[in-house]
Amino acid sequence: MAKKKLTKIGRYKILGELGRGAMGIVYEAEDPALDRIVALKTIILSDDAEGRKEFHKRFFLEAKAAGKLTHPHIITVYDFGEEGDLAYMAMELLKGIELRAKMLKGPISTVEAVDIAEQVADGLGYAHERGVVHRDIKPSNIMLLPRGQVKIMDFGIARVRDPDHKTSTGVVLGTPRYMSPEQVAGSAVDHRSDIFSLGIVLYEMLTRASLFAGADTPQILHNVVHVEHMPPSRLNREVPSMLDFVIARALKKDAAVRYQDVYELAADLRSCLAELGGRKRTAEKDADGDQDITKTVKLDVDTEKTRLAPAARAIGSDTRLPLSRQFDSSEALGRLSAPTKRDRELLARPPRPVGFLRRLRNDPGPRLLFIAALAAALVGGAIAFA
Repeated sequence: MAKKKLTKIGRYKILGELGRGAMGIVYEAEDPALDRIVALKTIILSDDAEGRKEFHKRFFLEAKAAGKLTHPHIITVYDFGEEGDLAYMAMELLKGIELRAKMLKGPISTVEAVDIAEQVADGLGYAHERGVVHRDIKPSNIMLLPRGQVKIMDFGIARVRDPDHKTSTGVVLGTPRYMSPEQVAGSAVDHRSDIFSLGIVLYEMLTRASLFAGADTPQILHNVVHVEHMPPSRLNREVPSMLDFVIARALKKDAAVRYQDVYELAADLRSCLAELGGRKRTAEKDADGDQDITKTVKLDVDTEKTRLAPAARAIGSDTRLPLSRQFDSSEALGRLSAPTKRDRELLARPPRPVGFLRRLRNDPGPRLLFIAALAAALVGGAIAFA
């Protein structure tokens, strides 16, 4: 006999099915109490008492972790509970496209890839500040909304940094291709693991290549731990060298020499966007006052702002991004684009030959040699006529 179709879970009226995962089904549902449509994630609790206890703990740990987070780049969790053999979590229903689907459809421009990664880094920074590590950053857990906004989804194996919730030694959680080396080793995992995973996602957006692909899971895990990546600029000529440095630091095998703070990674990505002439996002409100939108604007040269070099200050002292952001070239660019009469005369004037006296005046090397020779001649003359 076919299993009876669910029409209601808790107070939520089931409207349809959005997708299925390894541990449950995600439904589109209506919340009659607040008159809104939500995504209702469910998990079937095991009949086995021990297994049920573990699934129950995992699911409600996820709900607790995700429910603490309210940020423009993180999916919002409204409610969670349990009914019969099902545990459920009601969350924001997103209308967009998964990053994984967008990557399969075609190439992503360098500017857009960096912009997506910067938004994800910003959201992760907020979560890390509140003690939550995602542990499964990958393209299918990143949603792209119509106006360019990015949302991180599914804190399904998120961990609250608390001794009571440590993963047992040898238990590996995550998606193999996007794991950090410490996850593969079953070692203690902290926020730097998310930085490594985001580095992989950015690399694959820029190159359309699977970074640690392998024939099977053991081969993938071996690659994550031992194989060094090829700089993305060698696979995509549009990728500037500064992004090679950012990705190389994010993908350090040793977490101690990786980016130590995801906000630092976000700052370097914003500097890359500025160098690329990328998008500057301005948070504004729509007519209803409750929706963030993203604007694409042209970055104009502002003499005063350029003189302060904000991007240079955002770059960490140990980054290898170009130093050109620290210098004000606006005056020189202005003189080249609209030269004065004096500028035109200087540009048209042929170079003057460097004479002997001018060389002695301007070049310390020949000047010292001349003085030494003159002194030797005077001493030699004095000795000769003495």
